Amino acid sequence: MKFSEVIKLVKNKITIKSSDLLSDGEFFDIALLDKSVTYYDNEILYIGHYAQLSYENMLPKHFIFFHDENDCSCRKLSNYIQIEEKNYAFVFNVIREELMRSLKAEQTYANMLRMILNGRGLEAILNGLAEKAGNAMVVLDISGKILAHSTPFNVPDPLWIQSVERGYCPIEFMEHIRQMRSRKDSPKTTEAFTSVCDSTNMSYLCSKILSKDFLLGYVFMFECDQSIDEQTRQLLPIISKATSELILRGKDSVSLRSQLYCNILVDMLEGINPSQARMRIQNSELHFPERMSVLYAKPSYYHGENYIKEELHKTLLTIFDKAPSVYYNKGIVLIIPVDDSYHIDESAMEELRLLAKEQHIKVGVSNAFNDPALFPNYYSQAEYAILFSQRLSKEDNINYYSDFAFFDILNKMPVEVHLGKFCHPALARLRGYDHEHGTELYNTLKVLTETGFNQRKTAELLFLHRNTLNYRKHRIEEVGGICFENEGLLFQLLYSFQIDGFLEGKNQ
Repeated sequence: MKFSEVIKLVKNKITIKSSDLLSDGEFFDIALLDKSVTYYDNEILYIGHYAQLSYENMLPKHFIFFHDENDCSCRKLSNYIQIEEKNYAFVFNVIREELMRSLKAEQTYANMLRMILNGRGLEAILNGLAEKAGNAMVVLDISGKILAHSTPFNVPDPLWIQSVERGYCPIEFMEHIRQMRSRKDSPKTTEAFTSVCDSTNMSYLCSKILSKDFLLGYVFMFECDQSIDEQTRQLLPIISKATSELILRGKDSVSLRSQLYCNILVDMLEGINPSQARMRIQNSELHFPERMSVLYAKPSYYHGENYIKEELHKTLLTIFDKAPSVYYNKGIVLIIPVDDSYHIDESAMEELRLLAKEQHIKVGVSNAFNDPALFPNYYSQAEYAILFSQRLSKEDNINYYSDFAFFDILNKMPVEVHLGKFCHPALARLRGYDHEHGTELYNTLKVLTETGFNQRKTAELLFLHRNTLNYRKHRIEEVGGICFENEGLLFQLLYSFQIDGFLEGKNQ
C-alpha cells in the first residue's frame, strides 16, 4: 500500500491536523510505535505518540502520530499524518483492515494464477465466483470476442445466450461498450464500476483488463439473480489482473495487436456477419488499408504447420510489412494495400514472385475491395485462384482471381447442368476426328483462338510452316463446320475452350 493512498484513506474517515508527502513509498505492514525500537523499517507504517520515537535523527519513512501541542516539530519528517489522540485506535484499525484486504486480494490473485498455470483456465475462476455471487460472468477482449464465461450462463436476454454459444457478444452490447469507452467518467484503472446497457436493460459490474495504458478487454458480471455485493466488487479487478497476465504471457504490444487482427480475421472466415465484424473492428480500433486485396499463400508441397506459421509467415511480412495476417487452412492469409489504380506495389510483387519460385509457393490474389467486413468473400477469391490454377495445370506461382472468375461461375453451376452442351459443337467434332486420324486439329484451333486468329503468332507457337497452318485451317473449317469469317466465332470458341478446359481439369 502506498503512503499517498493512506493519506487519502484517512482523510476520507476523519479530520486530520496536518500531513506531508515528500517521497511516496510503499509499505506492507503496520506497527505500533515502541520506544525500544532503534531501527525503522521503510516497508512498515508506524503509528503512535511522537514522544515514543527512539531517535529523532532516524525517523520512520512512513509515520502517523499524535502529540502534545508544543512538544515536537514536524520539520524533520518526510511522510507523515498528524491526528488527534482520540482517533488513534480507529485509524490503526482502518489501515490494518485495508492491509488485510490487500493481502487477501494478493492471495486470491496468486490462487487464480496457480489455477491458470495448472490448466484450469479462466472458466474455472469465473465459475467459482459466479456461483458464489449468483450471477453470470463473461470476459471479452477489446473487439467483443468472448475469452471465457461462467457456466451455466443464465441471463434474461436470449440474444446474449446465443452469442455466448457463437463466441462473441451481441452487436448491441458492443455498441454500448463503444459508447462507454468514449465517456469521460469511465475509469482509467481496473477499478470495478456499475452501469446499465440501455438496449438490454441489464445492469452489470465491469472491470477493465489493462496492461499499462493499453486496454485489452473487460470482465463483466451481470446483476440478474442476486445483488452485487462489495466483496464481488473487490474481486473483479483481481480477475482482470489475472486475465491480463494470461493474455500477456509471452507477448508484447505488437504481438497483442497482431493477435487482435488474427482473432477478428478467423471469426470473419468462420461466419460472423459483416455488421458484427464492422463493430468489432471499430471497437478494437483496428486499421485496414483504404483499398486492399487478399493474398493467400500456401506451399505446393506441405512442409508442416511450423514451417508455414513461422518461416513462411515471417518472410511474407518482410515483404508486406504490417499487413494484417493469419494462419488459416494450411496457408497464410494477408490483407495487402493497393494503390489508387488498384495495383499492388510492383517491387513487393517482384519479391513475392522470387519467393514463390524459390520455395514452391502457390499464391492467390483477390480483386480489390474497400470494406474489411467483406474480407471472407475476397479470401474465397484468393483461394479459388489457387484451386483453379492447379485444376487447369497452370504453371504460374502468382494467380489472380480475375483470370479465373469465369471458372468460378462454371464451378457454381448446379450439378445437374451439363456444361459441355454449351460448348461450340466444332470442339467435339475435331476431338473425334483427331482421335480417328491422329491429327491435331483441336489443339491448332485452340491456339488460333488464344491468339485471336493471328496466324503468324499461331505458327510460331506451334512451330508450323505457314502453308501447313493454312492447310489445317482449311481442314478445321471442313471438319468442324465453321467459318473463320464469322464475327461471333472468336467469342464462341473462347468460352467453349474455357469450359472444355474446366471440365477436363475437373475430371482429372
